[in-house]
Amino acid sequence: MLTLYAPAKINWFLEVTGKRPDGYHELVTVMQAISLFDRLDFEEASTPGISLTCNIDLGPPEKNLVYRAAEILRKAHAPARGAKIHLEKHIPHGAGLGGGSSDAACAVVGLNKLWNLNLPDARLEGLVSQVGSDCAFFVRGGIALCTGRGEIIEHKPPITKIDIVVLYPDVVLPTPDVYRDLSRHLTYTPKDCYFFHESGLLNALSVPKVVFNRLEEAALRVSPGLREVWGKTEHERSVTCRFVSGSGSAIAFVMMNRSAALDLARLFERRGLGRAFAVTTVTVGASESSDAGHRSVGGPDQAG
Repeated sequence: MLTLYAPAKINWFLEVTGKRPDGYHELVTVMQAISLFDRLDFEEASTPGISLTCNIDLGPPEKNLVYRAAEILRKAHAPARGAKIHLEKHIPHGAGLGGGSSDAACAVVGLNKLWNLNLPDARLEGLVSQVGSDCAFFVRGGIALCTGRGEIIEHKPPITKIDIVVLYPDVVLPTPDVYRDLSRHLTYTPKDCYFFHESGLLNALSVPKVVFNRLEEAALRVSPGLREVWGKTEHERSVTCRFVSGSGSAIAFVMMNRSAALDLARLFERRGLGRAFAVTTVTVGASESSDAGHRSVGGPDQAG
């Protein structure tokens, strides 16, 4: 049995710079792994193929990103091998936190280890990018500047650990809906990303100067539920900035310290605003998320 942990992400910066001929959008985004994890257990099977189970109902396994990524790897590099994968979900679905993409990356990393294929991370990134635009980031995780449709990754040195509260307002927000809304509104001049100009100096007080999400206004327009929660979390103590992660619906609150993060997460849940998680930035991705590595960063921490 092999166990790996798939981290969620937030987007410190996200700009949409254009529309591609293939229908995807051109992006410039800074992705950051955080200490909210799904868990994947891997076990060798005696017959070829992949079987996938989950602690919640995700529909037909064959349509899940974990299954699809695992089959791409198996068919390309280990057609005679088989594996049983169990997925334990903690990252909310439809939240802009990358849970499905991270799970897919974790699948190829886990099978690479289970089957002793010894494929390099770059090859795993290429394989998993076939099932999702931001999947490749999660192979190594940490923090990275991502361009193209999100699959061109430039990994960066880690920033100082920052405490964050992630609030999921129990709203599933489909990404295509948000992009359609963005395209219907006025044109804009793309914003430059200055996040890494002084990344070594970033902390809870300075990071608000470089945080930006072009999709935030569109997400708030599309979802009345998200808009309502956004309005109810406008003036919170110890928050240096807040922003919608990716295309939503999760909202990230940058906090001054761990104690303040725990207090705010508990407060949000008491107020019935959704599921709240007190997390930190982490330097790991699926390739380093062994059981021991997961414990070293604290693991999933849901307040309430």
